[in-house]
Amino acid sequence: MNLTTIIVFVAGLLLGTLLNTIIVRLPREQAFGGWPRCIRCGARLAPWQLIPVAGWLLQGGRARCCGRRLHPIFPLVELGYAAVLTIFYLRYGLSAPFFYLAFVAAVLVVTGVVDWLHRWIYTLFILGPALIVLLATLAIPQFSFLNALLGAVVGGVVFILLFVLARALFPGRETPFGMGDVYLAIFIGAAVGLTNLMPALFYGVLLAGVFSAVLLVLRRAGRPNIPEYISYGAFLCLGALGYLSLTALRG
Repeated sequence: MNLTTIIVFVAGLLLGTLLNTIIVRLPREQAFGGWPRCIRCGARLAPWQLIPVAGWLLQGGRARCCGRRLHPIFPLVELGYAAVLTIFYLRYGLSAPFFYLAFVAAVLVVTGVVDWLHRWIYTLFILGPALIVLLATLAIPQFSFLNALLGAVVGGVVFILLFVLARALFPGRETPFGMGDVYLAIFIGAAVGLTNLMPALFYGVLLAGVFSAVLLVLRRAGRPNIPEYISYGAFLCLGALGYLSLTALRG
């Protein structure tokens, strides 16, 4: 492992901390200014608490200020984004596709984690980046604008049909699919293009299916507090990230 690879990994950890800040503030404040504060009591964080992964470990998974539990997903975000960024670098170097995929991965991470924690996908946060990646394909020779546009359209159409079907099957109830999932499919389609859309979505659908089956078994076994619905968007994000990473690893 050369020095540049190490620098990219460390940069991924630091950017993961920034993504965590967005993940915390987007649902709570929908604003990103000011010094980071404790997600439990709002106390101003000490600089050492912001050290990627180590800050969480040094606190023993609990906030130093109030002693309340900190979600383990936050260090996983930092490690996961660092790993994905390193994979992209090893495949593409510091080229335009690397920065393109780094942006796509950041949007998927934030969207997926927010959906997992709050079961909500923010329209502007997902459709704005969809437009950005579409425009980016015009400037990056390795990507096709037409392929990206068709991917966005097909992804949106497929999931709007699923949304309508879910509404018909579950009238008057909360549906497994929401419009946020439709917007997310548009973004994934724009990011990977039509030619890669089906495998990119397949991983997420498969993961969601397996997780749903596990929940069903637990519910049938009489386990209490098993959720009726899952954060479907989180699995779509994870699946797309997995597909992009595997594609980069295969070269």
